[in-house]
Amino acid sequence: MKAKLPPCIVFPLALAIAGSPARAEEAPQLVYGYVQLMNNYIGRGLSQSVGEPSVQAEVDVNPGEGVYGNASAVRIGWIDKITPGNRVHYEIDAVLGYRWLFGHSGEVRAGVLQLQFPGHYVAHARRPDTTEVFAFVGWHGLNARINYDVTDSFGTPDSRGSWYLDTNANWPVAPRWNLAAHVGRRHSRGTDPQTGASNEKRFSYTDYKLSVARSFVHATSLTLAYSWTTADPAIYTLDGYDVGGRHVSVVLEKDF
Repeated sequence: MKAKLPPCIVFPLALAIAGSPARAEEAPQLVYGYVQLMNNYIGRGLSQSVGEPSVQAEVDVNPGEGVYGNASAVRIGWIDKITPGNRVHYEIDAVLGYRWLFGHSGEVRAGVLQLQFPGHYVAHARRPDTTEVFAFVGWHGLNARINYDVTDSFGTPDSRGSWYLDTNANWPVAPRWNLAAHVGRRHSRGTDPQTGASNEKRFSYTDYKLSVARSFVHATSLTLAYSWTTADPAIYTLDGYDVGGRHVSVVLEKDF
């Protein structure tokens, strides 16, 4: 579930030629990342931390064209709620992909995403580890991404082929201010092998988010977001908390 993972301090590289009259040129920064603190971790429209505060960090390699990768970690809470006795507190994600750049601000990406949920599982619990392939296209402030599950999806039996479509629009409205809108669609496939119940009818939903962000000095930013979904509360309520309900989230981010 991811949803956008260990923190890093990045050292920019430089080219310096001693004794040369030519001006030294900075090499492009190839490694960068961020750390986020949040009151509630919302991923793909759902509260992955089940209403609790969370921390997330990500390291990315190669922001330019060509092969790129990233790794991330985020604190979650939903797995323990589904199966008492589990002790699984983090999601670890890794991406390997290829990026094409075009025009002034166009971008196309494709790759593989591996989602891992390390920890202690009771004997009868299914591990939600999932592998997805994805494609992304962005132009100016608009972008869309589709993730397709090539394994069972987050521990749901017979759910291979499920997908999530993520669409976003961003508008800079003033210096250091940005508005954003998001619509996502989760489509589950398959049936429960024991009951015959449709995964599509039980687990599919649409999610929405509106947000405003303010950037500050020292590569920090603060985002306020309001999100909601069409997910069935009878399915998506954990320990009395509707993870697919209406949420207000606040995210403090530091980029490196």
